[in-house]
Amino acid sequence: MDYNQIGILLGICGIAFFGFTLPKVRNPYIRGLWKSGLLVFIMYAALLIFIETRWQFISDYASTYDLNGNGFVDLNEYSEEAIAAMNRKTYGSTIRSYAPLTMAVISSIIGFAYLLSDWAVTRFKNKEQKKQL
Repeated sequence: MDYNQIGILLGICGIAFFGFTLPKVRNPYIRGLWKSGLLVFIMYAALLIFIETRWQFISDYASTYDLNGNGFVDLNEYSEEAIAAMNRKTYGSTIRSYAPLTMAVISSIIGFAYLLSDWAVTRFKNKEQKKQL
């Protein structure tokens, strides 16, 4: 099991936890925190699933140039397209190894921005309700 698959499982577990416990939360500020956590894990899992499926397509495309099935492009299978496909596969493997950390940072930043905006809206609604009374 590689890091992307572990990250996808972590994201699905986080979605399940926050999704099932969200209806039980009554405090609007804690509810905003729960919705933000749910958003973070949904984005994290969705982005990692996208990266994993894209990697699978790149890997399958590169393996079409391996005619004898030994895992390498031999001299008799050597062509410009085969080199481009193999370079894309090897370049993608370094990006793929950093994907869980990168996607965690990106989804956390977006989730934190959502949390701050949700708390601001909740605070504004509470002030408006107090003015009306």
